[in-house]
Amino acid sequence: MILDGKQVQKELIEELKKERENFDRLRLVAFLIGEDKEKESFLKIKEKIAKELNVEFRIYKVEENISRKKLRKYISQIIKSDLVNGAIIQLPLPEKFKTQYFLNSIPPEKDVDCLSSRSLGKFYTDNWIIRPPAVEVVDYIKNKFKLGFENKLVCVVGYGKLTGKPLVHYFCTQKSAVIVVRKNTKNKEKFFKMADIIVSGVGEKNIINECKKNAILIDFGYSYENGKIYGDINFEKLKNRAKLITPTPGGTGPILTAMIFKNLFKLAQLQK
Repeated sequence: MILDGKQVQKELIEELKKERENFDRLRLVAFLIGEDKEKESFLKIKEKIAKELNVEFRIYKVEENISRKKLRKYISQIIKSDLVNGAIIQLPLPEKFKTQYFLNSIPPEKDVDCLSSRSLGKFYTDNWIIRPPAVEVVDYIKNKFKLGFENKLVCVVGYGKLTGKPLVHYFCTQKSAVIVVRKNTKNKEKFFKMADIIVSGVGEKNIINECKKNAILIDFGYSYENGKIYGDINFEKLKNRAKLITPTPGGTGPILTAMIFKNLFKLAQLQK
């Protein structure tokens, strides 16, 4: 089965429209530090969904030459307003800035990406109100397609803060056996052939070229080559071997964006 992320997103948005009726006005703010067309395009996608859900979406563009201290103060001042229900710092930040320092300026009750140290602390101690969007995506796929993760061998490719790290914890809570493969792991293919489930988010074209028959393949990674977007999973080679596979683009990406708004609504309910 090829998962149509755009169709799943449409279904999710319809569900979210019903949830939206529980609130008056809602505001989500996003910070874009430095000039970056790719990051700006991601924010425009979020802005489009915000309009569909009648959520005010404000993008604050900040020059890269701002000082660390001024940037943190600027972000904190905007976020602390009672009119703001959720906040995003669009990643990656320019190299001169320490990412976690700025993510920690978002209080847990407004941290829709679940990336501040306090939000992650709640998640990793299983005391969460919301979870990282990548976790929500995988959990949604599991429930929608009635997939069983218990006692399955899961290969998580990459250990980044957005995808790999939180998903390792998630699969452990699902009673799965988990192997973490890195870009430089030798003989990666032997793990890919063993795994019942492969989830990847490293951003390296076609790093996964092998899989077990009827494996579940979930791809969060993307990279560009000659203007074309590629996933971590060799989709054309493996689409007929997999039980379920997500394409790139049009797979996990649209669902991931919708999950940010699902998290926003959960936090807004808490704020009420």
